[in-house]
Amino acid sequence: MGAGVLSSPCYLVEWYRPVLSGAQMGRAAATIEACAASRATSDSHVRLLGIVALPADEVVFGIFLADTETDVAEVCRQAGMTAQRVTAALGFGGTAARIAQ
Repeated sequence: MGAGVLSSPCYLVEWYRPVLSGAQMGRAAATIEACAASRATSDSHVRLLGIVALPADEVVFGIFLADTETDVAEVCRQAGMTAQRVTAALGFGGTAARIAQ
């Protein structure tokens, strides 16, 4: 199946911090997902697609599908992972594109 554009708006979140361990990243992702689920309504949804860490740069990135940048920032704040930056992005890809449809 070819790559496609994600059907929901996509956002890249940046956290500038010492890189989390694998276990810490797993807990952070679970907390973010729980906060997103607790806020889900018919008018608003946020979905974490993944987290990527760059140890040498002490930066962690999160990729989200959501209706608005504000929704993403609020979910991150509720999860105790206040975003230093949230940027609208274009999402392309095999698995992610199929999940979003």
